[in-house]
Amino acid sequence: MNLLDYLVSLRTRKVLLHSYHINVKIALIYNIAQRLNKDRISICIINYDKFLKLSGIELEQQCNESSYVIVFEAEDPSNLPMRYNLVTSFVKINKYFDEILRIDKISTNLYKTQDNTGNIFIFSIINGEVIDRKLRPIHEAIINFLKEYGGEVEIRDLVNILSKKYETNRDNVRVELSFLKELGIIEVKDRKVILTQLL
Repeated sequence: MNLLDYLVSLRTRKVLLHSYHINVKIALIYNIAQRLNKDRISICIINYDKFLKLSGIELEQQCNESSYVIVFEAEDPSNLPMRYNLVTSFVKINKYFDEILRIDKISTNLYKTQDNTGNIFIFSIINGEVIDRKLRPIHEAIINFLKEYGGEVEIRDLVNILSKKYETNRDNVRVELSFLKELGIIEVKDRKVILTQLL
């Protein structure tokens, strides 16, 4: 399941998108709104003027008791109405949410978030669209290798084996390990690579 499908599947629940990246939150709101409009579900955006000013995107909205309620850039619990579905904020609001998704930047136009069960979503924003990204074959190989050896391998052994398998130099393998480390999938400790996320 991709990130947008996942967020739309949570439409009857309370979700917080916690991130400092305003362009990402705007793109997610826009894409969710488009998806819900196709399903004939009306949306209502609290702080719509702020959304419009920062995004320049006009969205058709209808605020009634059956609307999907989005609170754009809430700063504390007092900004939340009685009923809400999706809240975006640069702070982690201390209020009840079924799901809190923290969105972090990995590199230029590459972001990640993780759901409550540990599923990781990697994505980019291109022309306002949320584009899901997949791990490359070398990343899958690293993860599978670690799984095969109980989730922990000497870094030297892993780098030597994968550099031969992919006919690349050791530094390139280390770069890919750094990428997985930034994602939180592995950690490097005492000269060992340890799998932290079971994908």
